[in-house]
Amino acid sequence: MKKEIKLFSFIFATLVFSNCLSQPCGSVQSLTSSQQIQINALGIQLDTALVHETTSAIDSLNSLIKTTFSTEGGKPDAVETYYNLVSNTSWLNLTNSILLSRQLVAADSLEYVDLWKLAKGMAPPLYQPHSIALRTSAEMAAGLLKIADKETDLARKALYQSWANRTLDSLATMQLPNGAFPFPDLRTYGDPVFTPIIQNYLNSLGTDSSLVLVGGWIIDDRNTGEFKFDAGVIGNAYYEAYHYTGNLQYKNIALSVANYMMPLKMNVNYNYNTFVSLALTRGYQLNNDTNYLNRAILNLRYGLYPGQLANGRWVDGHNANSRYHNIIICNSVPTINLIPTASSYKTELDTMAVRAIQNLVNYSNSCGSATGFRWLIAAYLLDSTLYSTTLRNQIRDLLGRYINQAAVNGKYLDVQSMGSYIELLGNLTTGIDENTAMTLPSSLFPNPFTEELNFAFELTNEQTITVSLFDRAGKLLHVIDSGKKIKGRYTYTIPGADLATGVYFVVLETATGKLSSKIIKQ
Repeated sequence: MKKEIKLFSFIFATLVFSNCLSQPCGSVQSLTSSQQIQINALGIQLDTALVHETTSAIDSLNSLIKTTFSTEGGKPDAVETYYNLVSNTSWLNLTNSILLSRQLVAADSLEYVDLWKLAKGMAPPLYQPHSIALRTSAEMAAGLLKIADKETDLARKALYQSWANRTLDSLATMQLPNGAFPFPDLRTYGDPVFTPIIQNYLNSLGTDSSLVLVGGWIIDDRNTGEFKFDAGVIGNAYYEAYHYTGNLQYKNIALSVANYMMPLKMNVNYNYNTFVSLALTRGYQLNNDTNYLNRAILNLRYGLYPGQLANGRWVDGHNANSRYHNIIICNSVPTINLIPTASSYKTELDTMAVRAIQNLVNYSNSCGSATGFRWLIAAYLLDSTLYSTTLRNQIRDLLGRYINQAAVNGKYLDVQSMGSYIELLGNLTTGIDENTAMTLPSSLFPNPFTEELNFAFELTNEQTITVSLFDRAGKLLHVIDSGKKIKGRYTYTIPGADLATGVYFVVLETATGKLSSKIIKQ
């Protein structure tokens, strides 16, 4: 118990210090030519250390990079625009959220009808001219499945599911033999961001460029890790889709992505390494192979943590940008929640996650919103024993302001965010009180299941617990275990032979709250 109190005290003290160093509004990173030259040289050395996983060099080089950035460290590389949110902090309830989702989907229904085309690089949406990145279709399909899961109109539910499944089936045909997904050659569109990147990449390959560019698609990143972003997003989307559909093909695609990520080397773009950790964590959750989780943790410890400043931002201008800070939080939380207590990296990574969240909460409250709110949903799902009640209340209030703003004018709202919000509400309101909801490092596998399901969680201190099984209507079916438990990891096997096909909830209750996890019997 003393260890846990000490850890919480350390994190809390860190946050008090971090709050004093909060991001100034409207700041932009400005480096001298001398700084830029030094940073570039250190970056080359860091890249070598990451490739060879020379851990001591990774830490020391990141320290030198932070010193070289000096007071410019942690400032975004471009001016961020802010949006003042409404003052209402009450969460939009599930019924009203479903109504809002109907307006959202209806506004772009023609896009969703043809979403399967986007999954093959065809017919980009009007709001994404030229950008045919396959990850977009994957995220949108996952969002539609989440919305459909809570939709009470059966016709709409079936329609959303059909759009999503057709898209995911279409995208599945694009997966490469190594598990990754190709990237379009956007030079033909003169894309201002990707054209020079793609051209420089092809130039670096010389005559071999003909081997990686096939039919307008880049099919090989030559182990540079440039496919990490797309593969991570798509792998996570298929993990979520499997959760909602039970389609074994979707599970196998997510595992193939994890297998692609497993041998990849870390690189100097901090947020790219979090896509690896996310995909690997999903692989672990699908088959309980701890090799995936261990590799995911290593990516966070050496590919992300060393670049974070004391105030919670990442040192370089690219990752100091709020949208990438957002991505880092979203990608990291699933792994953070599963780090075993015995891991030597747990304290550092727990602290990293809380710092990052507190920084963006402070920034949003002080400057206004500079990004969407999926990071807030991830923050709410972070193990609540790691941070103060004050921060949790700040997260809850800010999330309420976001969703109420979305209800007013749709600001920051898309099917991915709407789906994630509805999913959060659904999990919190099934058999438990949202105000007492908690998170603990836990896992369910396989899910969906047929014969039996394994439920595992870790207690950080001695507690009295109750583990129960409920049906979708909230009816108690079985008390799996109850009583006082010492600190440690607990695993239960839940037989499914006598359960009808459908949705159930495993609920873990302690003195500090309840954790509700949705499971699917197929």
